[in-house]
Amino acid sequence: MKKVYLIAVIFALIAGFATFMFARELDAKTTIKDVDTVNIYVAAKDIEENTQITEEMFGTEEDTSDASFIVKQVLVTDAGPNYVTDKADLLEKITLDTIYAGEQINSQRLVDKDADNVSLSYKLQPGMVAYSINASQANGVDGYIGPNDTVDIITYERDEDDPTEFEAKLSYENLKVLRVSNNTDNTAAASTGNAITAYATITVEVTPEEALELRQVEEKNYKLVLNSRAEG
Repeated sequence: MKKVYLIAVIFALIAGFATFMFARELDAKTTIKDVDTVNIYVAAKDIEENTQITEEMFGTEEDTSDASFIVKQVLVTDAGPNYVTDKADLLEKITLDTIYAGEQINSQRLVDKDADNVSLSYKLQPGMVAYSINASQANGVDGYIGPNDTVDIITYERDEDDPTEFEAKLSYENLKVLRVSNNTDNTAAASTGNAITAYATITVEVTPEEALELRQVEEKNYKLVLNSRAEG
């Protein structure tokens, strides 16, 4: 009788093991192959706000150990909103906020370099700097200056002996206006779509040498002159 029980136990163990192996193989075959998947880009490391995405951030086919972006296969049901599958949709874009390692890339968190809410430093030409100058209503063309306009600066000095006489000269021509008003106003305008209607400063693009000279200009009397875009 003991032999019968022993044989029964052995067969039960064999049957259980066979069932386990069959289920394991079936699970392995159906886990990926029988569901829809998609290859999407994810962050391989933390990527800071206002970072421009370049080719070097993807590594190479042979080595992605230092890449900021990698491709990962995920279930379609696990893919987040606005996921990215094409590297071309990432190149030259700017990150609006920090993207953390492991996050799927959401295209709505990236913008073009020319977008209004991109850091101003990306809009400067190589070798140029930004300089903000007072542009109150009295000397700033009554608030009619806007981004991408160009302005001239006229400086004038009164005669020490005769205050009614003064000398005026054209000190700068065709300075490109990058922003009007301050960063807080510009950020609010970009998020709400409302134009800035009043300002106290304008920010222009100049060379480092011109920036030093403009600091001296601010100690004098000056007027801003708005140029016609039709002539450009």
